[in-house]
Amino acid sequence: MKPAILVRKLEELPIYASPLVDFIRLGLQHRALPLTSGQPAPEALPLEDLARLAPEALRSRGRKALLYGSNRGLGELRRALTEWQVRSGVLPEGLGDEEVMLTLGSQYAFDLICQGLIRRGDEVACDAPCYPDTWCTALRRGASVLPLPVDEEGLDPDHLEALLAGGHRPVLVYTVLHYQNPCGCSLSPSRQRRLLELAETYDFLVVLDDPYRMLALDGPPPCGSDRFPRLGWDTGRLLYLGSLSKVLAPGVRLGWLAGHRELVAGLAKLQEMSLISLPALDGLIVLEYLLSEGMTGQLSRMVRFLKERRDVLAEGLRARCLPLGCTVRVPSGGCFLRLELPDLPATPLARELAERHGVATVPEAAFWPPSQTPAPDRFLRLSFSWCTPEELAEAAERIARALEGRPR
Repeated sequence: MKPAILVRKLEELPIYASPLVDFIRLGLQHRALPLTSGQPAPEALPLEDLARLAPEALRSRGRKALLYGSNRGLGELRRALTEWQVRSGVLPEGLGDEEVMLTLGSQYAFDLICQGLIRRGDEVACDAPCYPDTWCTALRRGASVLPLPVDEEGLDPDHLEALLAGGHRPVLVYTVLHYQNPCGCSLSPSRQRRLLELAETYDFLVVLDDPYRMLALDGPPPCGSDRFPRLGWDTGRLLYLGSLSKVLAPGVRLGWLAGHRELVAGLAKLQEMSLISLPALDGLIVLEYLLSEGMTGQLSRMVRFLKERRDVLAEGLRARCLPLGCTVRVPSGGCFLRLELPDLPATPLARELAERHGVATVPEAAFWPPSQTPAPDRFLRLSFSWCTPEELAEAAERIARALEGRPR
């Protein structure tokens, strides 16, 4: 088969490119201040600790761990991560080893779930607006996507119930549990319960993605038994996704999936068919880090890092953009804030900011799945996880100057 034929076949695949990537690339093209990606800057990562511990990890455990391993990931690491999450009040007491598996980050875990669960024509419901790689994955696996509006308490269960009463039957509902991307909201405990009650009544799976929970910037993380929907856990209606990408290092590519043992067993078999086993070297280094350092110090460092930057950006935007009719939505955790615009579409402004003012941002429309009607485009999502405080203050000033130059 000639290469041209292969290229054409690849082009015919239903691959939905993330609109987020377009705005990241636009910023890179114009060397703009990057308020696009939510990955932490290198100075927030424990580089020296990881470099120091890597040789010891290989010496002490490499002989066995560098062979083919379990389809659930390195056993010692799985147990160490589970113990940390249970001790922190994230996952429930008494969690069994067969109820957890490691994955290549939570994005891969969601793709694995879609691969195992979705058949062409199935419906998937998700937060709207939502991290675009989520609905891109569902579309690529053959699903149609039902957007579920979010507000300050997270996903709106009334909207979901109306869709269900109208005949829609999603096979799964996806939501970010805390400090949602891009809106910064968290799903309230009462809505968690309501969501799981609907799952029981209408027979769908709930996927709770929770990469930002430990990045609480205005107090302790929202943990404890009242923050975990035990109802769905016991009945197999719930899969919980976690990740080290935002709290340790995104390049480690390590996440976990927790749920009913039968669900986990099936997804572990599917993972084995895709990967054989997870990369061992990353896991060894993370295991040595957890046993030697724990996560307390790194989480404190990351929270201080993000809080300082969030506050600088929010202060600059309030001082310069509130008088121009904007609203600044500051989250209590996570990596992103929203700048709501006064009767002004966000996408043209985002392009102008990157091309003419040297600030890369992401407009709301980039977070909505394809639709026959125009997507809402009311705000800019601004990441504060990468730039320095000085750069964020300058970004706020440039955004204000761009707004001042537009007709009002």
